[in-house]
Amino acid sequence: MSDAFPPVCLRRTEDRSIFSRLLNREYQLAIALPWSYASSQHSYPVLYLLDSDVYFGMASDLVPNVRYHSSVPEIIVVGIGYKDDYEQWGRLRELDFKMPEVQPDTPDSHADRFLAALQQEIIPFVEDSYRADARQRILYGYSSSGFFCMYALANAPDLFRAYLAGSPDTDLSAVYLPTHDQKLSSRQVQDPLDVYISIGSLEGEDQSTLPTYHQLVAHFQAKNYPGLRLITEIYEGENHSAGGNALTLIRGLRNCFPTVK
Repeated sequence: MSDAFPPVCLRRTEDRSIFSRLLNREYQLAIALPWSYASSQHSYPVLYLLDSDVYFGMASDLVPNVRYHSSVPEIIVVGIGYKDDYEQWGRLRELDFKMPEVQPDTPDSHADRFLAALQQEIIPFVEDSYRADARQRILYGYSSSGFFCMYALANAPDLFRAYLAGSPDTDLSAVYLPTHDQKLSSRQVQDPLDVYISIGSLEGEDQSTLPTYHQLVAHFQAKNYPGLRLITEIYEGENHSAGGNALTLIRGLRNCFPTVK
């Protein structure tokens, strides 16, 4: 990048940071505020966007536009990232989004600790700092962070009102969820809980991804978890790439706010 010109800034965004004592690490919080935030007094749903280092630019632009011709409200976007280079991002996300029992080659991974940091540190910081509607939290993840969405759903099902999981490492999710779904099965709260799971049709070329996706979906359908509404989509002609990222965000939000104005 040339030093002669300043970087392009995203409008209506704020760069915040929070030090997690649970993980002994600083996280970057990239915040995108709705158009009406400064002129209103009401609270807004919040989209907690994992893998913010690569997806925040996309989300900060798409989320305001998803509202058109749909019932999706204005939403605060909170991207959770690392302030590190691309190689470090790839390493740190595997630590935060996985655990040794499902990913043996990363023995120091700690999804449990990241979930605790999200619940005890990051979300309280956001809700203390912004007019955030605690009843309308949405979690977005894709690939490894999509798996973390499944992990969070199993272990803290009522932390979010909706879970958007694109191509959520289905070979891992289809094994993990059925053996760790006690909290989902015994859920007493009857508030609606939306779970949106997507995958690209071309991800089946390795003969494993699509079958495990169908296995995961079949498990949800068989268990019929209390209060849970499952929405699934296969994107024709898409593989494990940018198309799936954007479609999961767009289609996930529209399906979680389904009543058209």
